[in-house]
Amino acid sequence: MEQLPPIDWCLAGRVGGCTSGELPAASRPEVLALVASLRLAARRAGELVAEVSGMPGRPARRVVVSDRATWARGATGMARAALDELSLPGPSGPLRGLRGVAHGVLAGIGAGWVGRQLLGQFDPASSTLFLLAPNILQLQRIHGFRMQDFQLWVAAHEQTHAFQFSAAPWLRDHLMQRFETVAVDEVGFLEVTREVVRGRGVARSMMSPSAREALQEVTATMTLLEGHADFVSDTLGARRIPTVRRLRRAFARTSPPTMLAKLLPAIDKDAQYRDGLAFCRAVSARAGKKALTAAYDSPEALPRPGEIGEPIAWLRRVHGTA
Repeated sequence: MEQLPPIDWCLAGRVGGCTSGELPAASRPEVLALVASLRLAARRAGELVAEVSGMPGRPARRVVVSDRATWARGATGMARAALDELSLPGPSGPLRGLRGVAHGVLAGIGAGWVGRQLLGQFDPASSTLFLLAPNILQLQRIHGFRMQDFQLWVAAHEQTHAFQFSAAPWLRDHLMQRFETVAVDEVGFLEVTREVVRGRGVARSMMSPSAREALQEVTATMTLLEGHADFVSDTLGARRIPTVRRLRRAFARTSPPTMLAKLLPAIDKDAQYRDGLAFCRAVSARAGKKALTAAYDSPEALPRPGEIGEPIAWLRRVHGTA
């Protein structure tokens, strides 16, 4: 069985904070006003998502408006807690400390990089909604977005995630179980070689059929979650955000996938947002907006990997209609 990698999480948090990049210039009054407006946007978004989504969930219990370094430290803590839940043995051996330092540096660099890109995040374990003030301010300035519109739109996306996980309390455990299937996967060298020779690709060949299936299921579920959050924020925006069309155009995510995303489609977040939004729009157009809420009834109701691109197949299987 695979082992959890040794990671110095305290070091990872410090490195994440140090590599979070230069912040946009802002005076103290501007920062205070930004934090206050983001908190108001998060609260308003929670009310509006409840109104337009048709979901029985609830908004995030806690809202944190943070800078990048604070988020990076929190993110490493969330990652540590998630890995601790996996039933994998801990590392051992004389080099454990050195490996922990090396992995801690890498984890911190990764958190620092992600923290420069992220606008918001919902943590289902603690029901906490994070809004990264510097990144929101930076994009707001670059694109000339109307402040109230952009902040409400971003907050609505994250609050939709809060409704998803609270409406489906089984969802987080389901995802963790599928992640664990991938984490404990073991494929022998000869099997990998045989699959590569058959033209399956290196990334695909390094996983067993059960692990590939689990990863595809996770990717399909994450595609639903991100697409549905975009769909709800757009629906809300059509009623409450005058510049929503401009915001959607700015986040159309039409760029071609990177080489890494081609090798590992599960990390292609642009595709998840894009394909998930297309799925939700198609379902809504055929069966109404509330038809999407059925996806959160049980694990069996989640879209299967092949159904993300074929929403009619999902409607037929789950709703008995197309």
